Amino acid sequence: HVTFVPSFTAEQHLALLAACLVVLYTPQDEHFGIVPLEGMAAGRAVVACNSGGPLESIVDGQTGFLCEPTPEAFAGAVQQLLDDTSKGGKMGQDARVHVQSNFSRSAMGAALAGVVLDVVSNSSKEE
Repeated sequence: HVTFVPSFTAEQHLALLAACLVVLYTPQDEHFGIVPLEGMAAGRAVVACNSGGPLESIVDGQTGFLCEPTPEAFAGAVQQLLDDTSKGGKMGQDARVHVQSNFSRSAMGAALAGVVLDVVSNSSKEE
């Protein structure tokens, strides 16, 4: 069953993520994109194009699938999750851990702090 909901509230957004088996993210060559992170943070596997931002956020075969931008590729990835719902559940669990470890506020803050410290350290060496 597929439902297209063009506009929804924050509460509906959370309910939709909780009710779905998988999050599909179809843009090609899209910037980083928050949708895959939201899906993974909700414990859902994400199926996305193998280009752009999803290459940085999705671990192919572990937190979801990165696909060629064709209906057949997306259908094949979704079919794998429909055929083996435990696989989708495991991917969703791994996706949540992946987002918390790499994209949470604390993880991003630590990465930013590391970059700032490197810049400061390198600039003091140049003086």
